[in-house]
Amino acid sequence: MSEAFCTCGRREVVSSRKNSPRRAGGREQLPFALVAAFYLTFGTFTSPAKAASEAEVDGARVSLHVLADGSTLRGALDIDLKPGWKTYWLSPGPVGLAPRIDFSKSESAASPQLSYPAPTRFREGEIESLGYTEPVGFAIEASPKPGARPLLRADLLIGLCRDICVPVQLQLEAEPDASLGTRAAVRRAFDALPIESESRAGWKAELSSDAKRLVIEGAPEAFAQTRDLFVAAPEGWAFGPPGFERDGGQAVANVPVLAAPASAPRLDRVDLVLTDGEKSELIRALPVGRDGPTQ
Repeated sequence: MSEAFCTCGRREVVSSRKNSPRRAGGREQLPFALVAAFYLTFGTFTSPAKAASEAEVDGARVSLHVLADGSTLRGALDIDLKPGWKTYWLSPGPVGLAPRIDFSKSESAASPQLSYPAPTRFREGEIESLGYTEPVGFAIEASPKPGARPLLRADLLIGLCRDICVPVQLQLEAEPDASLGTRAAVRRAFDALPIESESRAGWKAELSSDAKRLVIEGAPEAFAQTRDLFVAAPEGWAFGPPGFERDGGQAVANVPVLAAPASAPRLDRVDLVLTDGEKSELIRALPVGRDGPTQ
């Protein structure tokens, strides 16, 4: 199974990232990636003996729904968060555990792809993370193979946080069904996705030469209704909230770089999610230049 950067994100697997210790609820915590690696290595996660379509865990009920929609399989991975709990987006910030979801064991289902709704910002002590503070559904799309009945099988690792943060590993599986509950879950997940822009025309991204800012330029009206902008990038990159301004006839968003990989290929492309409080827009695979201004 290959791993590729492709945001908002349609990718089958998003790896956990290296984190620094943080405080939450007044207690020092281990970096999420180290905790997750320990559990994966020594097998101390609890998983059901036989995979089911849903599971109750600390902080949430997680369920997998699949609907046969003509020549396409559409699904939803629902994370029904309990009050006060949070989970993470695919680019969760300097700390946090990005969802890691593997569909490779699915049967008679080709190339399942996952898409995420726009995240929100929330504080964890002195750290800002990106994710979800309300129940959320990740949308799934796949192509059924001829012959046998499809079975969607998901191995997943997610982070759930309240006063403490818990890495949760589950195995879920589901066959297509046409129940009202499944139809409603799938509809909610797809309705919540950002509207994907049909063109990147007029958009430009540059990483400053000191790698401390990502400068996003758009047409004059580009950020007229935008309240927030989220950047999805390969593992190890994290970005803060944008500052909006005008530069001549261009609308500009200056996005601080909070973390970058110590050794990694240059930042070639990013996905942008723009929100106005009610709607969201996705600009996929925007090329990133490296001749931006320094501070």
